[in-house]
Formats: sequence, structure tokens, C-alpha cells
Amino acid sequence: MQETFLDLYASFFGSYIMTAPEYLLFSLPIAWLIYRFRKVDNGFWSWVMPRKIWFHRSHVLDLKLFIIGRLLGFFNVFGRLSLTSVVAVGVASLVGQSDGAVVSPIILTVLLWLAADFASYCSHRIHHQIHLLWPLHAVHHSAQVLTPFTAYRQHPLVLVSSLVINSSLIGLFQGLLIGVLDPGTMIVTIAGINALFVLANFAMANFHHSHLWISFGPLFEHLVISPAQHQVHHSTNPKHFNKNYGHTLAVWDWVFGTLYIIESEEKITLGVEDASKDKNRENDLVYNLTYPLVQMRSRLFPKRNDK
Repeated sequence: MQETFLDLYASFFGSYIMTAPEYLLFSLPIAWLIYRFRKVDNGFWSWVMPRKIWFHRSHVLDLKLFIIGRLLGFFNVFGRLSLTSVVAVGVASLVGQSDGAVVSPIILTVLLWLAADFASYCSHRIHHQIHLLWPLHAVHHSAQVLTPFTAYRQHPLVLVSSLVINSSLIGLFQGLLIGVLDPGTMIVTIAGINALFVLANFAMANFHHSHLWISFGPLFEHLVISPAQHQVHHSTNPKHFNKNYGHTLAVWDWVFGTLYIIESEEKITLGVEDASKDKNRENDLVYNLTYPLVQMRSRLFPKRNDK
């Protein structure tokens, strides 16, 4: 019973979940420093957690989808869909064993972390630019307010598509980078990747989905995605469309021409402009689970115009 409870807790608030209590708590002193630096007139708590955002119906939907996603993870519904090991072994067998190949575990860790971040960029961009997948990802972009839990405002089928795409790409890089090396190195490397992920979450990850405008300036925003850059990604302004797909690094957006650099603070309207959507039900859970499926069906089987 105790083990089940611990597994359930890990599914909701484990170290790989951005909204884990330790990450949220660590975000508070960073927010407090920003609050003091900007000399905000309002009280700290009303500034960092305004009621109009945290009690908004859009945020309530975030929490519902967060719970659904975490429960699916707890019951390991999609666990067998991961292709990382299969692809890694296949690629490693094609590449072959390199005698005497020596790579520093630190270098290998950084390379695999870069590969994982690049896989995240690719998966995110695919969900935007493949016509059939966009309705699923649009559930995330339909958020009218942003809080750290908005990161988990995902249609369950996105968990499937993201898992398949990410695990395939990561498996490819693992097969190329560590499939030909000593298996013991892999253990060290995976531990290192987890450490880098923890450090990234301890930094600014939870500010990416928040109402706080935090820009790093043009120089650093060519390298690292700032919270302001990700808020721009959620904007309904056409000039912001298909920009800033990166999870942590902005380098991939820079290289592939999807980078948007912040010049000054911008007023952002959040959401997805969809004329066919029922505005009265846009924050309804069942509607957000079914409406994307209706859209996908219409895209798969468009109605023919009778002439």
C-alpha cells in the first residue's frame, strides 16, 4: 500500500514533473527577487499568484488535464509505446561496435542532453505543422491564462504522439552516441541527464507558463528560451505564429529560422482563434477531449462539395 502511494506521488510530483513542490518552492525566491527589483506596488502574493489567473476557468481545466495525464502515467497506459530502447539497439547494431572508443561521460551527458532538447524542439514543431496533429496540440494553446500547470494542459492523445516522436529521436541519438560504448557509461550518462533536467527545472522552467514577463535580452535569447519568448509562442498575434518551439535552448529555433527575439515588453493575448469552436464550452473538459477528434476526422475525411 505504501509503495503504491509513493508511486502515485511520484507520478504527480516526481523529479521529472515541472510542478513538483521543490521546483515551485525554488521558483518563489526567484520571483521575490524580480518583485523587489521591479519595485512592484502590489503585495507579493497578489502579484505572483493573482486570483483572476489561478481561479480562472482556463486554469481549472489545466488542473483537470494535469490529473488525467498523471493518472495515465501512474497506470502506465502508454508505457509500452516508448521506442527509445528499440531504436537505440537497432541503430547501434547498424553502426557496429567501435573498438577502443572512449568518450568522457561529461561530454556524453551534454551531447545526449542536447539531443533530448533537440528532440523536444522537433516534436513541438511537428505538432504545430502537421495538419492532422494540430487540433490535439491546440488544446494546450487554447489556455487563456498561464500558470505552471498549463505545461500539462495536454490532450491525452498528445501524450501518445509526443512519446512516440521523442522516444524515436532520443533512441536514434542514443544508438549513435552510446550504443557503441561500454554499457556502464550509459548508466553514468543517464544519471547526468537527469541531473541536468533537475537543474533546468530549478531555474526558469516554471516561469515559461506564467503571467510574469521575463526576457533575457537579445544576446541570451539566441541561446536560451526565456519565459517571455514562450509566452510569445502562445500569442494569437500572427507575427508570433510558428515561433520559439524550443524547450530550453533557443539555438534550434535560431538555426532553423523559427526564433523570435524580444525587443520590448509586448501585450500578449493568449488562446487560439477558432471561429468554429463553441465559446460557451471552450473550458469544458469533455468538449476539449472530443472537439479535437471531430476536427481530426474532418481533416482526414473532408466533405466533398457536390456540384
